[in-house]
Amino acid sequence: MKKNSLKKLLRRASFVALTIFAGLFQTSCLQEMAPGNRYTFTGETIAEFLEGREETFSDFIYCLKQANVWGEMKTYGHYSCFAPTNDAFELMFQQEKYAKDGITSVEQLTKEQCDTIAFTHLCNYEFYCTDLIDGALPYPNMLDRYLVYTTDSAVNEDGMYEVIYRINKDSRIIARDDTLQNGVMQIVDKVIAPSNRFLPDEIKLDPNLTLFYRILNATGLEDSLTAYLDPTYPELPVDSTDERYAKAAGHTHKTGQEEDIEVFPDQRRFMFTVFAVSDSVFEVALGKNKEDITLEDLEAYAKSIYDEAFPEDAGSYDGPDNYRNRKSPLNRFISYHILPVQLSYNNLTMSQDEIKSNFTGWEFLDIEEFYETMMPHSIMRISNPKTGGIYINRKGTPKNGGVSHTGVRIWTPNESGSTQDALNGWYHYVDEPVVYSKVVREEVLNTRMRIMCQTLSPDFINSGARGRLVTEFGGAVVYGFLDGFCKNLKLNSASEMWVRYRQPGFSCFGGEEISILGQYDVTVKLPPVPTSGTYEIRMAYCSMASSTADRGIVQVYLREGEYGADEPCDIPINLVIPSTDPRVGGIPDSELEADGGKSAVIANDKAMHNRGWMKGPASYSSGGHTLRSQEDFVRKILSTSYMYSNQDYYLRIRLVDDLGKPEPVCPFNCIEIVPKSVYAGEIVPEDIY
Repeated sequence: MKKNSLKKLLRRASFVALTIFAGLFQTSCLQEMAPGNRYTFTGETIAEFLEGREETFSDFIYCLKQANVWGEMKTYGHYSCFAPTNDAFELMFQQEKYAKDGITSVEQLTKEQCDTIAFTHLCNYEFYCTDLIDGALPYPNMLDRYLVYTTDSAVNEDGMYEVIYRINKDSRIIARDDTLQNGVMQIVDKVIAPSNRFLPDEIKLDPNLTLFYRILNATGLEDSLTAYLDPTYPELPVDSTDERYAKAAGHTHKTGQEEDIEVFPDQRRFMFTVFAVSDSVFEVALGKNKEDITLEDLEAYAKSIYDEAFPEDAGSYDGPDNYRNRKSPLNRFISYHILPVQLSYNNLTMSQDEIKSNFTGWEFLDIEEFYETMMPHSIMRISNPKTGGIYINRKGTPKNGGVSHTGVRIWTPNESGSTQDALNGWYHYVDEPVVYSKVVREEVLNTRMRIMCQTLSPDFINSGARGRLVTEFGGAVVYGFLDGFCKNLKLNSASEMWVRYRQPGFSCFGGEEISILGQYDVTVKLPPVPTSGTYEIRMAYCSMASSTADRGIVQVYLREGEYGADEPCDIPINLVIPSTDPRVGGIPDSELEADGGKSAVIANDKAMHNRGWMKGPASYSSGGHTLRSQEDFVRKILSTSYMYSNQDYYLRIRLVDDLGKPEPVCPFNCIEIVPKSVYAGEIVPEDIY
């Protein structure tokens, strides 16, 4: 392990900058281990804590020293240490893979094995059990793997209910939340063993997924899920002649009022999320016992869905010889269950409480994300309703016309009963097959698709750049992306692309955005539309109409197909002007209601829409005010165009005037793709959320 490489240093620097600061006053863990022996904060470091209890932790200390991280445990930092006891190591050595090699002590482990153990049990962030929710920890361990946290309850020897805390389903936290000088100590009863298998191998080993794996194998999608690292991704050496590399090495840049620490991902990873259908779910769907279900039965089930959804292809791609064809019903069926991004359960939507609390319209609009799946030209809607749970392709809320489509529920980590993370992704159980049916395409996805810009490329998510919450330590970190190493994205040589953190008080939907800097010319591939028809495409951003504004003027183009012509979307957009500018025509709702009531508000919205503008959505607030009421957040209508469901579309954003700013920025928050039935709805007008 090259611990002194710039990549490692940058990653470590970003970890420190992104530390989660939790509560300082916690219940003593040693009190739980040994009643009456209460541990209180005395300024010990992690190393001092472990050394002072060497009879319990000598094996773990040995691994930390062999991995060359013992020194870090003595110094300032913000770590979470999941320390396995010596008893935990004894249990590990009883496992077959160690027993067959005669390994009975840590001294017999290789340097690489010690590295894995040490880095698995250390995170560069402080995690307190009292602050966590079931699911993956918010940030990875030092192996860049996400540990899974779950809770349960049981009756103890005294007949009292107690909460049980587990890591990766198998390692119980037996002593928790001790505050140390450089982090938090959690003690576990088993050595945490991350999987080194790829997703198909994990699915194959799951006895509940025999039919699902059979389809993966028959269609060739199994092979697609073995990708992991891009071997062509460049090293980031200190002496690089590329200005962007050197700039990122401890440098910062400003966007508006913010000054951010710059880093580049140290590797490019190909990661996946699979929504796995269990054998029992297939039995219900097909009305047969799993022993009697054949591939032909599964294909017939897929045909019943996809022949109706794609009648132009019905009967043309049937049979075993076509299983690998992307238009085969069985291939479409299985590929729609796969996303080319790594998403733990609590990262499927915006899960942080700090962000959720700003959703002022949660009763009328689910917190949701839209993702392109591995089925060509298909999109998936993942929703977190206020009533709880996470669903695929759900539509409606109890207070906004009712729930017209319940959707497919994704099982929680506690419900699944096993650790479902692999080297290159996650899989989640679902309670029904996930299908891109005629109903899903024409009804469920007949909606305003608000697509966060941080989901537009799988690389934004797979690098860990998307979904990070701004923290108190070290400032904020932005992740940079290079042309040629970011799917769905094309940059000119003068462009910089930075993915920002989530900031609760930031005047953007979800508190997140992408910052495009420099003399930029950027092309982004849009997600597909579910059905052919007329759509309105909008871009949402923060204008910052102030003396410190660092915005410029951009020309936006829409392109149909990879080699189509770039068609200008209206006149160039001045990213500085607010919604109240006469060219936009926005008047605050409070003023309109005072003069003319609700009808005046509706009239102003129509007048703005006719000019090609909209106020921000009322569903999200920052600083105690909804985006709709903030003049510096606007939505620009880029295009009203007929779009085909089997075609790719691209947005090109080109700076045409920097307005004298040395480093102009385009604040790219989200894209809305809205069918005519919604934006021009006569029976049900588009809502303000």
